[in-house]
Amino acid sequence: MIGKDNDPLMIEYYEKKIYDQKQLLEISKALNSTLDYKYLIDAILNICLAQLQTLSAAIFLAPEADSNYFELEPSFKGFDLAEDDSGFKIKTDAPLITFLETKLKAMTPDQVEEAMGLSPELEFLRRIGGDLIIPLNAKGKVNGLLLLGEKITMGEWMEEDRDFLTTLSTLAGIAVENSRLYELATVDMMTGLKVHHYFQTKLKEEMERCRKKRANLALLFTDVDNFKKFNDTHGHQAGDQVLIEVARRLIQCAGKHDIAARYGGEEFCLVMPSADLKRGYEMGERLRKAVESSSIPNPNGGPDFQVTLSIGVSEFWTTDRNNKDLIERADKALYEAKHSGKNRTISFRVPVEN
Repeated sequence: MIGKDNDPLMIEYYEKKIYDQKQLLEISKALNSTLDYKYLIDAILNICLAQLQTLSAAIFLAPEADSNYFELEPSFKGFDLAEDDSGFKIKTDAPLITFLETKLKAMTPDQVEEAMGLSPELEFLRRIGGDLIIPLNAKGKVNGLLLLGEKITMGEWMEEDRDFLTTLSTLAGIAVENSRLYELATVDMMTGLKVHHYFQTKLKEEMERCRKKRANLALLFTDVDNFKKFNDTHGHQAGDQVLIEVARRLIQCAGKHDIAARYGGEEFCLVMPSADLKRGYEMGERLRKAVESSSIPNPNGGPDFQVTLSIGVSEFWTTDRNNKDLIERADKALYEAKHSGKNRTISFRVPVEN
């Protein structure tokens, strides 16, 4: 006679529970090991794909700490979205969010509709292929939505899947909240670039890595040409708009591991790990041309603005004692770019003695 304690199905059930708990412990460690916002989002989505037999995962988060809506993060996996779908916004006080805040658990669109009726937000999530909606939460408040597509097996979501996701949603919600707070402390709110002290800290870390691993490192310094005159002519609001647009081009051009920062005023910089002087120069030209060809909206209602950049490039030398040495060379190259005609990229090279 098989008792409850040695029933193969019960044994399998408890083994699965133990496995899930171990997985959640590892996931918790992984999510709390980084404060990099983009990396964290990617990690959450990949965990869902790996653990829950689905090929589609997406996350909706507030773009800014004080935003009153959630939007789709561009790193979503598997969903085949129309061009307009990525711009869909879910208000933080929408009936769907208010309802999920009372449940804080994984639910199918059908379950949500049955409990609260159909809403535009629910209709959208269902239309793009959402099969399970999981509210992310921190301190009892919904701070995002996780959306999964159908299971690969086309089967129903099991209760243990939902339990796993409910726990994951809390771990992920707290990790996202911590990452957002860290970002607030390290990101310049106007431009979206990293702040000066973050730049200095990361540059020092990268230089140490270069010393240990004999790796390359390039540094770009940029300056908006004639910016003071532009500010005096068009006003500070227009000047701010220029900085925002130039920063956007810098972020768009930057590689995955590059660090784009605001050094001060209209001077921006880019740290390029593993890049040599040639790659740094190529990036400088790419950025310079992107800014030169851009039309910047005039907040005063007049014609769009056109601005140019001067860019100086330096690379890490093994003789560099600290950040200052590398920064000084990039600054000298930038000075040369500005005083030899502007709108150009110049790399610092050792002067050739006659």
